[in-house]
Amino acid sequence: MAYDKLFEPANIGKAKIKNRLVMSPMNTHFTTGEPSVLSDRYFEYYKSRAKGGVGLIITTHVKAEKKIDPYPLTYGYATLDSASQIKYFYEITETAHRYDAKVAIELSPGTGRLADATLKDRWPVGPSEIEILGMPGVKTRELTKDEIKELVEAYGRAAGLAKQAGFDIIYVHFTAYLGDQFLSSAWNHRTDEYGGSLENRMRFLMECIESARSSVGKDFPLIVGLALDHGFPGGRELDETIEIAKRLKNIGINTLHLRRGSYDNMNLLIPTEYMEDGVSVDYANRVREQVGIQVISDGNISDPVLANKLIEESKLDFIGLGRALLADPEWPNKVRADKKEDIVPCVRCMQCINRVFFGQFAACSVNPVLGKEYLSPILPAKKPKKVVVVGGGMAGMAFAKMAEEKGHDVTLLESTSELGGHLLEGAVMDHKKEVAAYCEHLVREIKNSGVNVKYNTRGTKESLRELNPDAVVVAAGSVPKIPQIPGIDKQNVRIATTFLKNGQECGQNVIIVGGGLVGCETGLHLAQKGKNVTIIDMLPEVAQDVIFMARFSLLQALKDKEIKTQGGLKLVEITDRGIVAEDANGNRKEMDCDTVVIATGLKADDTLYEELKNEYDEIYKIGDCIKARKFIDAIQEAFQVAKDI
Repeated sequence: MAYDKLFEPANIGKAKIKNRLVMSPMNTHFTTGEPSVLSDRYFEYYKSRAKGGVGLIITTHVKAEKKIDPYPLTYGYATLDSASQIKYFYEITETAHRYDAKVAIELSPGTGRLADATLKDRWPVGPSEIEILGMPGVKTRELTKDEIKELVEAYGRAAGLAKQAGFDIIYVHFTAYLGDQFLSSAWNHRTDEYGGSLENRMRFLMECIESARSSVGKDFPLIVGLALDHGFPGGRELDETIEIAKRLKNIGINTLHLRRGSYDNMNLLIPTEYMEDGVSVDYANRVREQVGIQVISDGNISDPVLANKLIEESKLDFIGLGRALLADPEWPNKVRADKKEDIVPCVRCMQCINRVFFGQFAACSVNPVLGKEYLSPILPAKKPKKVVVVGGGMAGMAFAKMAEEKGHDVTLLESTSELGGHLLEGAVMDHKKEVAAYCEHLVREIKNSGVNVKYNTRGTKESLRELNPDAVVVAAGSVPKIPQIPGIDKQNVRIATTFLKNGQECGQNVIIVGGGLVGCETGLHLAQKGKNVTIIDMLPEVAQDVIFMARFSLLQALKDKEIKTQGGLKLVEITDRGIVAEDANGNRKEMDCDTVVIATGLKADDTLYEELKNEYDEIYKIGDCIKARKFIDAIQEAFQVAKDI
């Protein structure tokens, strides 16, 4: 087997894990009701990953109590504080065990400074009076020793209930939330036995572990989740984490889940596409080597070749898979069968977690079934139809494959000589290797299917009439917005999408007009090639259209590459020497450069749909031809129409 090291069994305490693949803890917001309880969305979501071959599932964040620390109020964290909750959790463990997957409950003693609101009768609490993240000037109330005792007792009760619910392992969640805040001198300013020295700051953790063991037994497996470092000045550094790990090993903890970062530096905690693969591996390995303890780590480890190498070289003991399993729950089974090319790759777009932060269910840009596993699958068509799809970009390919799988006779018209649409230019940049892999995956899926692809064929009234379809799906995509200004046709001008796709040449000094995602990523691409780049935009700041979870990472990447950005500037003319821009007050400035790259956005190409909408009884439009948007919109629309057609 090509990836044999990934499929060697190993033990966490007395729990035998069938392979080295762990589903990392992720909150997908699939709970329901108030107070939040696990729902069918969660049951089927975890069943799909267990069936997909993962060895260990670590659940979403579960609170041990909600009387003292009821937060967060928004993100749907379930609480295991009474026997009435057991049935919801047992549904998960019972199903996972059928597929020989073990399950750990990510059990948290509290939220602390990560509270998302302030209830007057139950004010947010912390180890000390510390500022609540995201609420400048608003501070937590310091927990009393009696309250700490209550939290510890609640933790033990919850652990006992978890054992009754069939969990194999208790995951002691001390990353970022209240537990971590007790551990760190950045947040713990107490002067009693719970603050000051490391021994005192670890007291809450030690008491939670002892409380859990008093309920589940001394030999019941535990994993402790820790931050390797916090990623900000004054936060915990690796050396102290190593000392914490040594003390945990001394009390019988044999496995840690380690990741870098905190919510003060989410780029490390939840790494984006702009960061390297295995962002936490080197630090986690130092803990492993210096302490002699098993470690699980994650953070942009989605390539099975890399994952196998990390186990083979004893860098890690277990590989944490997070978003990779959201994109493709069958990742382990496909790797085991040596079918890496069949994996649906995560494109690291951050939409899954971004949606949760804004109160929505998690969803995926490449897996439209995420969160919908509990619904009926796409069923074979009762009456197969002749379907014509216009446009071979992401939406068109995804829809065509799903429609063909339903039994429809599908013809795909592509106006160029290759499939891919905007994925082609999006895949050019170094940090977009996952987008390139996804594009290749979609193209391969189409070529291996029964979809009839007609290349170099434009969708027109006449070409559609010849094909005589029962249904038409227009996925014509979007086209660049070109500012109509003097000089736009000069030789020193490039259009970003064409420039990237065709690999056009440019000079050493480049000004990019348009500071949205395309402009910023084009700038990053050019800077990586050694060009001097300036990005201008009419808005006060660049990257305004980039989602929250990726924006700060992108801005940091621009800064690291010394890319200059200037907001509040409108392009009014292109000259042989560069550009003329105008600020909000009408003041004009000349800016010299060798090449001007236009990245002023995309607009929907709905011309064909408008021509055809009265010609066919069944006609749909999907993707960018509705409005230029994100990957996730294209895949979700393709999925919905494929279900309906």
